Amino acid sequence: MSSTLASAAIFPKDSTVKMLDPKGFRKAMKANQTCMVAFVAPWCGHCQRMVPEYSKAASGLHPLIPTYAVDCDADANKPLCAEQGVKGFPTLFPRGKELNPMTYESGERTAGAFFKWASNRVPNHVKKLGRLDNIHTWVEDSAKRGLPRALLLTKDTKNPLLWKVLGNKYTGQIELASHIDVKGASSEALGYEAGSEKSSKVLVYAPGSTSPVRYQGVTKLDAISKFFDSVIDGTAELQPDNVTSEPAEPEPASAPKDEL
Repeated sequence: MSSTLASAAIFPKDSTVKMLDPKGFRKAMKANQTCMVAFVAPWCGHCQRMVPEYSKAASGLHPLIPTYAVDCDADANKPLCAEQGVKGFPTLFPRGKELNPMTYESGERTAGAFFKWASNRVPNHVKKLGRLDNIHTWVEDSAKRGLPRALLLTKDTKNPLLWKVLGNKYTGQIELASHIDVKGASSEALGYEAGSEKSSKVLVYAPGSTSPVRYQGVTKLDAISKFFDSVIDGTAELQPDNVTSEPAEPEPASAPKDEL
């Protein structure tokens, strides 16, 4: 059976799961981001039972956590599968080849369980700032370290998975922090509008600067990644916003729960 036919026999045509060959697997590992890979074969009963739930989880995780599969019946893939093993459940790679892979051993093979397992294991490189004075301290201290920084002011009661994914992707290149600002009081104290119920703000600081530049683009992975890349290579326009911070401190937001 060809690789294409084997893949079609396992995953539906509309699945978000991307099939990998050894070259594609190596490329996925070089990305230094969290991804989930299932090493499967058409004859594997566990694999067949896993497919519908794995596909649903892939749709929910896309595009934040890429979800892949390797057809271990294909001759070209057999050395890779011999190395990784046909397990009938996913393997998580937290950061490409930099960190050891994890095998799913939670028992329940549902889309929700796969989603929670993968999203909870994205390495957390985001600094959580619970109070307004923590923001001021972080801005001043991080300016001395010579890296660009990005601060998320979020209306959510917990830190979004997108920001956690970005923190993992850009670790060592951009320092990321987050502050839960449900009522918008901290935004106003920093010189910005409180914002609508679901609006978040991304403030970017050039290396060594304590004056923010508000990101005005689409708050999706590809768009923010493109902007962050331009910050790193120096092509981004980082003209500080003309805002005035208020000295008054709002009531602190509740500390966000750690999902890991």
